[in-house]
Amino acid sequence: MQIKFLKAVTLVELLVVLTILGVVAALTIPGLSKHAQKTEYAKLAQKGYIALEQGIDLIEINTGESISKIANKNVASLLISNYISKYHTSALYCNSLKTKTECFAGYREFKSESATTPTVRSMMLPSGIVIAGKNSGPPARFYIDVNGLSEPNMEGVDVFIFDLDMFNAKCETDRTNGSYKLCPFGHAKNLMEDNWTITYW
Repeated sequence: MQIKFLKAVTLVELLVVLTILGVVAALTIPGLSKHAQKTEYAKLAQKGYIALEQGIDLIEINTGESISKIANKNVASLLISNYISKYHTSALYCNSLKTKTECFAGYREFKSESATTPTVRSMMLPSGIVIAGKNSGPPARFYIDVNGLSEPNMEGVDVFIFDLDMFNAKCETDRTNGSYKLCPFGHAKNLMEDNWTITYW
């Protein structure tokens, strides 16, 4: 008489497989989550940039003057208070000292612990994107904070900086032959060069 031995999975083998699956999941899920966050932040930064460009176009259309004639004035405040906030009718415009910090908490340099809080005009779009402007003219500097007051409030992560100044085609400052346009500063340049994809963190 032949004895047939049936093959079965032992409890130890099952536990080993489950442990391996757990390790793989622990290594994979954070990476997928980070990728999703980077994609979302890049998309929101692009939306904020488009809102800024539309605001500049509206200034030229409504004043009948080119941006070059008003760029040395308080163009950042004008752009936010009179054009972008009116174009986005349900946006929260932060004008007073009391409400400024309700829109823009400032930012930290990339991978830095020290905070910078520039004096700015700011507004929050219905999507939660904050656009803040600082007249340092020229250039006028704009900050796009893609997640409002939420952390980390760091340049290149959730805060992206753009300057309105005289630039050449490569977005290099050229006060002699350049033309006024919105160009990226810091990691916003990497973001635009990589076709609105965050690749540096």
